[in-house]
Amino acid sequence: MTLARFAKAAAAVTSAALLTVACSHDSGAGDAGGSAGADTELTLAMNVYSRTLPYFQDMIRGVQDVAKADGHTTVDVTYGDTNPQLQYDQLENAMSTSPNGLLIVPVNPSALIPVIQQAASNGVPVVTMANDIEESGHDSQLAHVGQEYVDLGKQKAQYLVDALGGQGTVGYVHGIRGLTFSELQSQGAKEVFAANPGITVIDGPYAGQFSSDAGLTATENVLTSNPDVDALYFDNDDIALGGIMAVQQRNRPMDSIYIVGTDGGAPAIDAIAAKSMDMTISLCGYATGRAGAEALIGYLRENKKPENRFVPVEALTITTENLADSQAKIKNGQC
Repeated sequence: MTLARFAKAAAAVTSAALLTVACSHDSGAGDAGGSAGADTELTLAMNVYSRTLPYFQDMIRGVQDVAKADGHTTVDVTYGDTNPQLQYDQLENAMSTSPNGLLIVPVNPSALIPVIQQAASNGVPVVTMANDIEESGHDSQLAHVGQEYVDLGKQKAQYLVDALGGQGTVGYVHGIRGLTFSELQSQGAKEVFAANPGITVIDGPYAGQFSSDAGLTATENVLTSNPDVDALYFDNDDIALGGIMAVQQRNRPMDSIYIVGTDGGAPAIDAIAAKSMDMTISLCGYATGRAGAEALIGYLRENKKPENRFVPVEALTITTENLADSQAKIKNGQC
């Protein structure tokens, strides 16, 4: 089932319930704010779409550290495995346990809206992190915490344009088709590339998953048809690390090609230190997790809503030039 069909089917299944509660649903955050005393035990249900990506492990750690500091909050984590239907089912199951709040990294911007609306109507506030949902669901969120992916794509593309002096060929290896992170990043990158006519873009394949094996295969396909590309743009660091292997297997000097990724995990930082990757942008998973948990627990404990629905978390650009400073920021919890 495609993501669009799944979203439509999910909306149809829950439409009757949503119509029933629509008249009483007057705010997106639910009605639980401020109802918990300082010593009341809270349970937060958290769902992210990958068990293995360092970014999400950092995010979970940030949430858990805030919960631990609160002293009376438990976090139950489930993993959607980049499958919107599985994630939807997991959240419905979580709702059956009556959590006090939900922390969600949506796989798809529309597929989870019905269950998020259902949670809000039942007084369960929802904070999304990293990936936002479509505007039709914004009234059902307490907050969204993260970055603007279009801007992320623009920044990475501009880095390559500047590195190449406005002239050259860029191979683009995407992540997962239909995933907000991949598609919005691509939108921003292509705007920059289109504004620079000296740049030729080889719009390569979708790797299909965020793994070095998938990145290796996808990059081999790009290099087979275009062996002399000047730069490689990867949606994330996991596929970029596979791409580096593909370049090295062709015995091509790493200083003859520019490579950018996203996430800023330890393996990517090691690659930058080794000068096999030129730039990555850390989305600061730990800081994102902390911000999401603080927004949700603050609302549950003190009825304190964020000033705006979107709570931005500053990303961290990492290159060889600022590597030591970036590592210090990550170590001390700034990112």
